[in-house]
Parts: sequence; C-alpha cells; structure tokens
Amino acid sequence: MGRAIAQVLVVLTLTPIIRLSAIPFEATVSAQHAAAHSAEGSKTHSAEGSKTRSARGSKTRRAKGSSTPIGVSVVSPGNLRQETSEFGRLPAVRIFYNGLPNSDAWTTGLPAESDATSVISFNARPSTILSGADNAQLSHFFDTAPTTRPTYYNFIHEPEVPIASGKFSAAIYRAAFTHIIDLAKAAHNPELRSTTLLMAYDIRKSSHRNWREYVPAGIQCLGWDAYPTGSAGSDLQHPQLTPPAAFLGPEIALSKSVGLPYGFGEFGLNTAHGRPGWLTSVGDYLLSSGSAFATLFNAPVTTAGRTMKLTDAASIAAWRAIVARSDG
Repeated sequence: MGRAIAQVLVVLTLTPIIRLSAIPFEATVSAQHAAAHSAEGSKTHSAEGSKTRSARGSKTRRAKGSSTPIGVSVVSPGNLRQETSEFGRLPAVRIFYNGLPNSDAWTTGLPAESDATSVISFNARPSTILSGADNAQLSHFFDTAPTTRPTYYNFIHEPEVPIASGKFSAAIYRAAFTHIIDLAKAAHNPELRSTTLLMAYDIRKSSHRNWREYVPAGIQCLGWDAYPTGSAGSDLQHPQLTPPAAFLGPEIALSKSVGLPYGFGEFGLNTAHGRPGWLTSVGDYLLSSGSAFATLFNAPVTTAGRTMKLTDAASIAAWRAIVARSDG
C-alpha cells in the first residue's frame, strides 16, 4: 500500500498446493503509506543485516490457544529490539527487501534477529529472475533458511501497481515468481512457503482487477494487506473504526473458497482515537481466524500528517496483550 516511503525496511500449516487458473495478460516499489489501496501505490523497503545467532536451527514457540502468529513490522534490528521491548516476544515479524535478500540473511542478517515466523518480501526485475542471473543468490537464501519455523516468502509485494503502470506484465511476473518457487522447492525445506501479498482492494468490484492475475501456479498461501476505511486510499483524514470482519473477512472467505491458507501482512489504524479498543477487537478476530500470520503495520511513517505507528501507551498495551496471547 502507499505511494512513496523512501527506503523503509519492514521486518516482519503447510497445506496442499493447488494450481490457480490465471487469465492471460501479460521494480522496486516505492510507496507512501497511504495512497495505495485505492487504485495506485506500493511501497519499497530496504533491508540491512545485523549481528545475531544463526536462525536455521532455532526453535519457535507455538501458541497454545491460537494457530495464528501475531506480530508487527520492524524497520531495523534496533527497531526490532524496541518493538520487542514494547510488545514482548514477537511470534511473527515482517521483512521487506528493496532488492534480493542479503547472503547473510539467516546468519547475521536481519531475519536472523528473531526466531519468529517470518514474512519476507524481496524485489528484482522479473526479466532478470527469468534469465537465471539471480539463481545463486536466491538458492542460497532458501538453502540456509530455518527448518524449524515457517518462512513465508514473497516476490514483489503488492505487484498490482507496477503491473498497471506497464513496468512489467502480469504474465512475466507470474512466470518469474514460479521460477522462484522452483528454486525454493530445490531446498527441500517444507517450512518455505510461497506467498502472495496483495492489496485487499483487488477483490472489490470497484477495483476492476482480477486478483488471480497476480497469483502464480503453485502458490501456497494468499497474503493480504487490508486496512479499515480511512487509513488507506485517497481519504486519510477520516479514519473509521471498521470492524475486523468487514475489512478482513472478505479476504478470508475468498482464500477459503480456493482452498489456500491465508495471512495478513499489513493492517493498521492511522488515529489513536478509539484505537486501543479497535486493536483488541482486531486481535480477538485474528486469533480465531485461522490465519497463517498477522503483522500490524507499525513503521514510523507519516502520511498526510497521520501515522499508523503505535505511540500512545493505551494502544501499545492493547497490542502487547494480543501478542502475548498469540505467543501462548
């Protein structure tokens, strides 16, 4: 979502794979976190490594009362430590790379900072991916990924806008993503799960989009960026406390209808007014939703004078309680 966040990095069970039919059609994405889910927009994040223990052999605690790992986005290793201080251990984290994952991603890189379920997006030109030029770097990333916890990997989160603007076609995008999926399969790691990260806006009739255009064959999970009314799109001055069933429910229903697992990579509210109670209701909903992951967008990004980052004590406490319940 969004149109021009400059260089923001966001950190963040295996079920049968089905082949989705796609209609014939045929980047780094920069974004401003609020103008996207209307008809345009996407964001780009940067990623950096940081020193930590190896994550490949680390174990992840599973929630006792919930199958949904819940967490937040994180913009740097230091921010991850800050978020952990505010919310407690994070069962899920989301990471975005401007380019491809660094070679040290799972040793001393940012993903290795946490033993949580990881939702990781990366970017490259689809034509370059198809040329095989990035095979070695991607294969290293997959070969060294942890085998004891899920990694939901994604190629170009929210690809709708660059496709609509003609940067590349949907067909080329799908083909490149399928090539990446084949590389991941070669790692023989069942915890690697190919995941789309699409705008919830896609499934509205007013979008005039077909969400299947962005889904490659062999995808294992449908991930969504979904926001309440007024926290994304063109009108950011009138945020509403939209009930979770209204803005998360349609994506869940659609995902279930095609037999795929689902998760939420982004959601948030750009006002503190009424937010603590809203976060509790969203968390309650997600904990019983069957989602594979759910990460609150909590990056320090301000758009139109508003931010979704939790800065008030009441909102922080509310989300901390949800995260604790998710962690069992």
